[in-house]
Amino acid sequence: LNAEPSWADFQEPITPHFFNRNHYEFPLVADELQVCGRVFSLEQLRSMPVFRHEVTLECAGNGRSYMDPRPPGTAWGWRGVSNAAWTGVPLAELLKLAPPPEGTVELIFQGGDVEYARSLPLKDCYAPEILVAYSMNDQGLTVAHGGPLRLVVPRYYAMASVKWLTEIRATSTPYEGYYQVEDYQFKPPGGEVRPVSTMLTRALIVSPQEESQVAGEVTVRGWAWSGFAPVASVRVVVDGQEVPVELAEDRGPFAWRGFSAQVRLDAGKHEVYAVSRDSQGNEQPMEATWNSQGYENNSVRRVRFSVL
Repeated sequence: LNAEPSWADFQEPITPHFFNRNHYEFPLVADELQVCGRVFSLEQLRSMPVFRHEVTLECAGNGRSYMDPRPPGTAWGWRGVSNAAWTGVPLAELLKLAPPPEGTVELIFQGGDVEYARSLPLKDCYAPEILVAYSMNDQGLTVAHGGPLRLVVPRYYAMASVKWLTEIRATSTPYEGYYQVEDYQFKPPGGEVRPVSTMLTRALIVSPQEESQVAGEVTVRGWAWSGFAPVASVRVVVDGQEVPVELAEDRGPFAWRGFSAQVRLDAGKHEVYAVSRDSQGNEQPMEATWNSQGYENNSVRRVRFSVL
């Protein structure tokens, strides 16, 4: 039910094998969606104006295995993140056809997998980038990735992008479901508890790999992203020395951005790491704040390798 892509899957902008994170068994749900009491069939949704954009989604527990001590929960390495092209109907358009009643403060998004549900403040639900998606990488959305319909909420950690979406309902009071107020909470020792929401700034080196052996000139490659703002810069540091970095094309406001650096190194053992900074000034920390549920570990990943 839970699986990371291989490092080979991170060599292209679109991740061939998207990561899987599920709390329950895959459900079988109908090809329809109830929105504030009105039912839309999948065919009806497909006939509406569509929006397609690349969105990077990251599991909130990505990197949990590298916290010390390791918190309980799924033992994610660094690969609980993927990028895909999503197609669907903007949630804001659906709300025009099925408006929430007066007094609504949040919308609850119900998944078909037993009891998973999340909410968003009503004002946030009109953001044009939020999709009710039925296609992933120009193919019908598979059950493994939340089909036939799932919510896609750019910038947020992936727990907000509810899979197997069956119903969107209004509430006049803040939603207090388990996955809203108990799970997905950032709980640092002695610090203020807050909900996990926006993805933190991160750069992830995908080449070279840990303990790999490289011949000749070394190409350092990776992806950088932030839920707060576009990536502005990436620093690559090899053996304590910063090297020139080239940022790849901007793939859109919600997709990760590639970076690379070319370095010539003597034979022997070396270490490289990358640090991302977004346009709001948020910079990836060398060490993220430990918390009891192991969320938001955007610590710098150090990669040790050898040159032949």
